[in-house]
Amino acid sequence: MGNNERKRGLLLLSIAALFTQTHSLAYDVHWLGGPTTIERDVPSAKQTVDIYCYTGTSKNLFALWQTVRFHIKIKNDEYRQYIGPSPEEVYKEYTEDSYGWSVVNPFQKKSQKTVSVSLFAPTCMAVNTKERHTIDLQVLRVDIWRILLMASGIILISSSRGLSANPLFFYLCGIFVGVFASFMVLVYYVSKLLPRKTLTYGILIGGWTVGVYLFQQIWENIRTIVMTYQTYMFWYTLVVSFVSFLVCYRIGPPKNQRSKNLVMWILQAVGVLMIFFSSEYQEASAAVIIATLVAKYFPQSLINWIRTYWCRKFPPKPRLLTSEEYYEQGARETKMALENLRKYCSSPDCAQWKIMLKLNDSKRFASFVEGNSHLSDDEVVDYESYAFSLERRRKPEHPSSSTRSMEISDDDDEDDTDDDD
Repeated sequence: MGNNERKRGLLLLSIAALFTQTHSLAYDVHWLGGPTTIERDVPSAKQTVDIYCYTGTSKNLFALWQTVRFHIKIKNDEYRQYIGPSPEEVYKEYTEDSYGWSVVNPFQKKSQKTVSVSLFAPTCMAVNTKERHTIDLQVLRVDIWRILLMASGIILISSSRGLSANPLFFYLCGIFVGVFASFMVLVYYVSKLLPRKTLTYGILIGGWTVGVYLFQQIWENIRTIVMTYQTYMFWYTLVVSFVSFLVCYRIGPPKNQRSKNLVMWILQAVGVLMIFFSSEYQEASAAVIIATLVAKYFPQSLINWIRTYWCRKFPPKPRLLTSEEYYEQGARETKMALENLRKYCSSPDCAQWKIMLKLNDSKRFASFVEGNSHLSDDEVVDYESYAFSLERRRKPEHPSSSTRSMEISDDDDEDDTDDDD
């Protein structure tokens, strides 16, 4: 009895020591508010856990296309990472995993060296490794991919009506759907080769975790096959694309307006999703979506009424032509009208003989139709002399001479007044 009690006491002391060691394990929290790089050399005897937390930022328009992510620099993949909304949650996952108390989750993502974090909420991360590593918090103020995604969504919504009736877009979408569907059919026939009963019994005995594990292995094998036989996959995609093009060419683009409307609505839905997921600021993304849809479906009659009201309320000031612009416009319009008249007279629609019977000088009319000038030399000389005299008449006198003449006339008047006196 004494030995049993002594063993039982030692067991209780061991359990108490284990719990004491568990609760004595502390953690250090590193709050990061901007781009930061931290290097860590983790020794085997270290008793503290380093937890890196991003504080988050406030919602403003400058954060519309912003991206924040943790990047882990390590030589190998022998590490585990834990992500949570608070240091306590991360530390709890860390301790449960360290002592083997964590529940196996087959849907849990593998450790990634680049982890995107929430932009407006605090996010914490801890790394369990014995290798030297570097934690880099990257803050992209303007993410080009987010801008391109939002711009593509806006363009897709704005041009959805035109794309729904575009034959080239129809062929491209048909080729994409054909290639994707062929892959799905291939996967379906490959799945028929698998032993259904064995797989079913394995899932029933091992639980749903075994099924998920098997599907993950199948997916990894498919990806390995695709990466290994890239040449065959290229030719397979090329042949299927050509066949899909032939099928789309045989069917032809949709001609029914309702079919075009369905395509247009699908494109608009895709554009809405692209805009919504282009930013973590979901309120701003929703505002962009609403503005784009309003601009797309704003009544044209209302736009015309607003434009008319604005022109009536604030009429534009007309700009008068200068003398040079007036003469240039007159010469240009006259030349254009003569060319149109010459083309009409040369066309079959014109009854040339009837016109020549009504004219006094039919020879001059024929010369004009053949491309000669419609004016004679005497008329040109008369016009130039008239224009020259008109220009001299409109030309103002020199201010000094006119002032001088006025002064002389005044002096003459004064002299005449003196003579009269």
